[in-house]
Amino acid sequence: MKRKSLLLILLAICSLAMTTQGQDGVVYSTELSAHASPRDFAPYYMTANRYGTVANGCGVYLRAGAFIEMDSTKRFSYAAGVELMGNYETTSPVRQWENGAFTTKQVRPQIFRIQQLYADIKYRSLFLSIGMREKAHENPITNFDLSSGNLILSGNTRPIPQVQIGFHRFVDIPLTKGWVQIKGDIAYGKFLGDDYLRNHYGYYTSFITTDVYYHYKSLYLRSNPNKPFVFTIGIEDGVQFGGINKAYHDGKHTSTQQSPLNFKSFLQAFLPSAGDGSAIKGDQLFTYGNHIGAIDMAAEYKFGNESKLRLYTQWIYEDGSGMGKQNGFDGLWGISYHTNRRSIISDVVIEYIGLDNQSGAIPWQPNDYEDTQVTTATSGGDDYYNNYFFNGWQQGGFGIGTPMSPSIMYNTDGYMRYLNTRVRGGHLALRGYMNDDWQYRIMASYREAWGTPFIPARQDRYQASMLIECTYAPHTLDGWQFCGAVAIDAGNLIGDNTGISLSVKKSGKLFSFKKKTK
Repeated sequence: MKRKSLLLILLAICSLAMTTQGQDGVVYSTELSAHASPRDFAPYYMTANRYGTVANGCGVYLRAGAFIEMDSTKRFSYAAGVELMGNYETTSPVRQWENGAFTTKQVRPQIFRIQQLYADIKYRSLFLSIGMREKAHENPITNFDLSSGNLILSGNTRPIPQVQIGFHRFVDIPLTKGWVQIKGDIAYGKFLGDDYLRNHYGYYTSFITTDVYYHYKSLYLRSNPNKPFVFTIGIEDGVQFGGINKAYHDGKHTSTQQSPLNFKSFLQAFLPSAGDGSAIKGDQLFTYGNHIGAIDMAAEYKFGNESKLRLYTQWIYEDGSGMGKQNGFDGLWGISYHTNRRSIISDVVIEYIGLDNQSGAIPWQPNDYEDTQVTTATSGGDDYYNNYFFNGWQQGGFGIGTPMSPSIMYNTDGYMRYLNTRVRGGHLALRGYMNDDWQYRIMASYREAWGTPFIPARQDRYQASMLIECTYAPHTLDGWQFCGAVAIDAGNLIGDNTGISLSVKKSGKLFSFKKKTK
């Protein structure tokens, strides 16, 4: 949906809010942030899971937004928000083929953009949302502030414009007496970032795919959250579909393929099936669109002092082989502990991520073609986050899934696909309070990578990263927050790097709605 249409919808919802009783008012949030490092890209933990706000080595940004917050206690409620962002960062190099020779182009990220623009309506437990909204923190499995990142939607990229419907929260399933709850959603949208791809593609080999559409759905079941032991299980599935693919070889445009986009396409994105005769060849043989999903599980125990111990996992899949868990221990495996009080250590998160098995045929299964001489299957070809038609599970260069698998943002050679999908590593995060005003966060990770199943790395690649962050939120200055951080990278996967960042945030109530008089 075009931005003008989204703005009109937002204004309509805001006008409704001015005359409707029930909402508290409009709140605002502003942030001024600066970061600096000597490399082309900022250190890993300064870019990871920050909704695409930081990319290159040095920069400054200003965010300012106004929001109407949802009142979950009301039968009917609404929410709306708009947040603008001005961003100025140093450039990064991109190699491109022009006029029969390679040239190095310096590219600067977009200076101004709409970071959030949305309007939501809720009735009882059902909701409708239209626009771009930061919501990765709503995932019921991973901790957005401390996790290495959800495997499907991590919050690593700016919000995707979409229309979404579903349950606003977990609700009781009838006849279960509160012992089983359900939550789910369905979304359709369109990816941003075509300008990024055009500016960063090398135009020499491989391909570029633009005008791509987005689909996401999830379904979760949870046991009674008021009991000491709570179990959650669910599934989430993301899809890329549609799109125009242009391929190049030795600097020459060789082909253009357009994936069909019609009403049937939207149905096939929701219920995976092979494409018809109008689809591209790969979609006819396998499944229409590029699917990436995970089967999620979490078990949580609440102690008498309200602290919580949680075990969770995400089993990643690209197709039926992954859904059948033929990919070994591939996925995210984590444990977290929350003390429910402000102590020197309030939260601990430990995670293991494995993306190196990658079930799936190389290059195909015995029965994929008639009269084939292939009689056995060789597995390991799922190539997570990559696809033969799309430029990977990304938006604007940032990976939509876990940032532990380096996205195309780091490719300065003009190649617009993931270079390292076979990744294995660990992640540790701590959060605590020195006193009521001072908070800290420490995150550290180590990972190894071996290229992709089809383009193995010539040597083992590794990366160690660390972040130390301190936040000062004085109780004497309501709504003010001051934050400073130091981040360090060491290794040959994304390179050695050191950086610092400073930010100032201010939030509060802009104004209250006047209630109707009788």
